Amino acid sequence: MCEALVCPTIKCNMTHTVSSSAQAKVPSVSPILTTVIPTFRRPSLLQRAVESAASQATSFPFTVDVFDNASSDHTGDVVAALRDEFANVRYTCREHNIGATANFTRAVASVESPYFSLLSDDDYVLPGFYERAVAALEREPQAAFWAGVTLAVGPDQKIWFARGLDYPCDGVYPAGDGAVRMTGGRAPTWTGIVFRTSAVTAAGFIDCRTGGPSDLDFLLRLACRYPYMVERVPVAVFSLNPSSFSATQPLESFWPGWQQLIANAALEPDIERDVRDRLLAALARDARRMLFRRGLHAAANRRRRFASDASAALIQDCRAPVAGWVVHLAALFARPALSAGLMRAAYRGIERFLVASRQKRVAYAHLLQPVATDPLLATGDSTPSSEESPAP
Repeated sequence: MCEALVCPTIKCNMTHTVSSSAQAKVPSVSPILTTVIPTFRRPSLLQRAVESAASQATSFPFTVDVFDNASSDHTGDVVAALRDEFANVRYTCREHNIGATANFTRAVASVESPYFSLLSDDDYVLPGFYERAVAALEREPQAAFWAGVTLAVGPDQKIWFARGLDYPCDGVYPAGDGAVRMTGGRAPTWTGIVFRTSAVTAAGFIDCRTGGPSDLDFLLRLACRYPYMVERVPVAVFSLNPSSFSATQPLESFWPGWQQLIANAALEPDIERDVRDRLLAALARDARRMLFRRGLHAAANRRRRFASDASAALIQDCRAPVAGWVVHLAALFARPALSAGLMRAAYRGIERFLVASRQKRVAYAHLLQPVATDPLLATGDSTPSSEESPAP
């Protein structure tokens, strides 16, 4: 049995009184796995997420812990109904909104089971996920986590990519080399991962200094220190939001975080020098690719400040003058409305081609659930970050 996380449990200050019959159904045995679901004002989406997790068929006890960041709507009623249906659902409601990051990190700090998973309130998991992951981790006691394939799905129900499918084979990836394997847009998505609590306790959770890419920074830290397991089977669905943080915020809101991520990797104490050099070189390539892609996207949409900042970062920080000047010239070209329209059309055409090519490779549409909507979809704060590493 793995060492449990030693942290004070966050007390539940509930806004909704749960019936005594529901309270009586809470499992009395210690859970083997805890699913953490932070939420804020997205009750319809939350219902889908909780049902997908709580209904998992397993040979071991587990709980689904919902952490409501003071939604002040009917979220409590939705969870109360779910608790009447599922014995393993637990609910904590904050007395006031403590912010997305604090709600998320405190939720993880409350975990006491040997394993845990993280689920955003607008995502959902597929049948068989927990049983498969825990069985694998029991066979490999040194592995920090198990990762399956996560399907990234847009509002139109198109599968944009299947994170985890690009690994060459199923199995155990060694510490250090496994971190390098995550670069180039191949890092697994949290939604499709089960973590070993003792490994996370030892390595530490997210570094808030990394901001947007804190999820990737966390996975790299684990992969530098421990082996991990991959199975190329779909286990979860990640919802892409067109009004996402990275698509609408200025460059300084995420680029310093990427620089901190690279600095953290350079200081990792537990990997050999040649592995560190390969990791840093790969992360530098990812950074250049990300800035170039987002810079062109900003230029096509006449977001001149972002394009200018991306150009400067490419030239000054990444030492990629050619890419930087291409972004700069693209921003100049897009100043007239007609030119900007042509650039947007070209950019969208490339996107459609990439999506079509991915859909030919990934025939998982039958696994998707119907679209669930909430009026405050864009304002939910289920997790502090959903920053994706750049696609290859």
